[in-house]
Amino acid sequence: MTVETVMVWLVAGVLLLSLLWLRWRKTPWQINSPEPAGQNWCLDDLLARGIEGAEAQLLLQILQLTEQQEPARLLNSRLGFEHALRCALEKQPDLMRDLEMRRALDRIRIRRGWEVQGVNTQSVSLPFEDEELLIQGPDGVHVRSVAIHRDSHSIAVRVVEQANRAQTDLHWRVGDDLQVAFFREDLGGLHFETRLQEKRELGEWFLFLETPDRIRVQQRRRFARIPNETPIRFLHLPMGSRTQDDPDRQLLQEANLIDIGTGGLALSTEAPLQRGDLLVIRGIPTLESHDITARVVAAVEDLEGEDPEGGVGVRFVGLSGIDRDRIASLVFSSRIQTTDVCFSDDPGEEPTPGSEEASSA
Repeated sequence: MTVETVMVWLVAGVLLLSLLWLRWRKTPWQINSPEPAGQNWCLDDLLARGIEGAEAQLLLQILQLTEQQEPARLLNSRLGFEHALRCALEKQPDLMRDLEMRRALDRIRIRRGWEVQGVNTQSVSLPFEDEELLIQGPDGVHVRSVAIHRDSHSIAVRVVEQANRAQTDLHWRVGDDLQVAFFREDLGGLHFETRLQEKRELGEWFLFLETPDRIRVQQRRRFARIPNETPIRFLHLPMGSRTQDDPDRQLLQEANLIDIGTGGLALSTEAPLQRGDLLVIRGIPTLESHDITARVVAAVEDLEGEDPEGGVGVRFVGLSGIDRDRIASLVFSSRIQTTDVCFSDDPGEEPTPGSEEASSA
């Protein structure tokens, strides 16, 4: 037997002993640590059920945090799933901080039939971009916001103003229940309930809300209005043949506000106003010395036997965005102070007499 043959047998023996030693070391580890095999089995089971991606990742994390090894127990029982989810959140509170995980949770619930996809009643669509929303949090804090994006999962809004202007922080937490009101010209006051998905502070606060299942029509007025008895003055420009009736009549008139909103106002005056007349109004609260053009849409003489306390209905014409925001801020602040935000199931009061057509006020 040559030296080369001996060396080959020695090398082969060393390799064989090494393999046996590695196998001996590996066997106890596999027995004492079955988790990787368990995780692989759970993943295979989820894939066989058609669950993959973020949904599978979320379920695997819940299984790992709750030390369960049977996905079927989670997927076949809503109570079991919700209990496991609560236990997982207690151990890892930031589990649902990622927006993708929250969306995965919604998809799991919908596909298992535990939640119904959002269907708005009365054919009401979701808030449009640039539509103004009034949001109330669980702590009673209200904010005025503007919608900037919407999809089947989320509504993103930018906070424009808080009830307490000195407050710069929002203490709402992910998962908090919120109530939202907004006003649409063709429907009136609308309301829905939602939850906070995410909040970001980027110089301004940006909130992400869950897309609601239902949107309710809660009042018939087209825009929010508040009582206001401020004295104002206006230049009266009658329309049609009445412009020649009395050339010596007084053009500058006085009046008292009854209520005001971003669409118009109601006022009481002794001036002979008729439907269609133009007014140039000065003295509207928050607008300082700005002159606002408006058109009479409902006069006292149109009421025919009805109670004239509603006064004259007036609709703004060509109101600038800045002036509209100032009036909206006044309405917002006043409604907060009087706790008249109308977050209830009450369908709302009828418009005051004389302002049925001026319900945009």
